Amino acid sequence: MIKKIVLWILVVFWMGLIFYFSSFNGIESTEQSQGFLYKTLGNVIEIIKPNISEVDKEELIIELDPIVRKIAHASEFFVLSILIYFLLKQYNIKKIYIITLLLCFLYASSDEIHQLFVLNRSAQIIDVFIDTCGSLLSLIIIYIGGMIICK
Repeated sequence: MIKKIVLWILVVFWMGLIFYFSSFNGIESTEQSQGFLYKTLGNVIEIIKPNISEVDKEELIIELDPIVRKIAHASEFFVLSILIYFLLKQYNIKKIYIITLLLCFLYASSDEIHQLFVLNRSAQIIDVFIDTCGSLLSLIIIYIGGMIICK
């Protein structure tokens, strides 16, 4: 019983976190992701290219930003899928993989619809696809892991 409650809390918390990140307007979202990149990759870039100018470093970070955003999308739903899978497992749900993937797809779709109502944001079908791929990847790993453990 406690495991179910904890899993419900984690699922709702993670969905809330995704909703929270989607609530940032376009400018805030860009500043946040580029600021994260500058802090995390800034030193790595300087090691790889020791003589890089600040302007060139900023341009490189701006170029990497869309890639990092897509990885973040997939990662958010990778985690959500794991949480939903283990929650549904507590209820002995049949077709757990399909239902987990469907729930993640529906939440990804609702997340994009939510972004239609946020200043300077838009809904993108590609993001739903990327989110769903992140979910699918986690389910593949869970499935393969289960097959290895059961051998």
